[in-house]
Amino acid sequence: MRFPALLAVCALLCCLLQASPSPAATPLRTAWLGEHEAFLVWYAKEKGWDKEAGLDISMLRFDSGKSLIENIKAYDWAIAGCGAVPAMQATMSDRIAVIGIANDESRANAILVRPDSPVLRHKGGNPDFPNVFGSAASVKGKIVLCPKRTSARYLLDRWLAALGLSAKDVVIEELDPTPALGVFKNGYGDILSIWAPYTREAEHMGFQVAARSQDCGALQPVLLVADREFAERDPAAVQAFLQVYLRVVEEIRRQGPRALAPDYVRFAEEWMHRSLSVDDAVADLTDHPVFSLAEQLELFAGKDGGRIGAQLREIVAFSERMNPGTTARHAAPDAVTDRFLRALRQESK
Repeated sequence: MRFPALLAVCALLCCLLQASPSPAATPLRTAWLGEHEAFLVWYAKEKGWDKEAGLDISMLRFDSGKSLIENIKAYDWAIAGCGAVPAMQATMSDRIAVIGIANDESRANAILVRPDSPVLRHKGGNPDFPNVFGSAASVKGKIVLCPKRTSARYLLDRWLAALGLSAKDVVIEELDPTPALGVFKNGYGDILSIWAPYTREAEHMGFQVAARSQDCGALQPVLLVADREFAERDPAAVQAFLQVYLRVVEEIRRQGPRALAPDYVRFAEEWMHRSLSVDDAVADLTDHPVFSLAEQLELFAGKDGGRIGAQLREIVAFSERMNPGTTARHAAPDAVTDRFLRALRQESK
């Protein structure tokens, strides 16, 4: 009789275990623009990797980094992906902490002109920037369409400097990418400064690249940022998010852009509401290098945030030029931190 009784007890235990609910995933509100870095989070959600890490990630979409940052309280997001220019301007309020690098969009930001533009008749006038098109004479006085306080505006500043000019030498119309591209297509303006995927759309319309960020020495990291209060309250959730994001980084490295292109096309349709060809998807994945945990830690290594800290200080200097008198409002150096990345490395040992 003992053996059947034992079987009955085991069966009862199995039923109880199956009936016990699994621990609830922690809700995590995140914010993104309709561009490359959002794909990594979308892909992770498609695979259920957020749930495996104990998170239930929701994704809010914004049209610009400026809007994303300004609405942190209104939408109560915890973690976001944002261009370095609006992110570093946001640190003025001590509300945002930089927790990692989403990607490098230096290849994806571009200055564009029409095929018959006189800008294209001059190249390499500044030997420090041999791949840059344009000259002081061909650019001075021209109308430039560019989103306000963005990485595209930072690129414009660096491009003009490479030509020996400044913002005072051109007429800048501050428009977001979609309306800027629309009016440029219809003949208004002489020069356009925008980022991917709008750059690729502009090229498909026949517009020509006069310079990319990397041509002007303007490094353009997209940052992973967190609400500082949230990060202090729940560092485990921040580490879990980074684990999920970096898992997709490794998947991109393992599979390569061509293999992931169909997923990227679907992401563009479903989340960005844009139609991309497979070749466009491959190009967008290729033009946005991503960084492993070890590479991220190397970028942060050293005094004052290492190489990434030095890049961000350049962007802060640009921000101060754009907003005179704001120097004292910038956050302390601990707004840029690799402590969550270091904790993740320690956890993985």
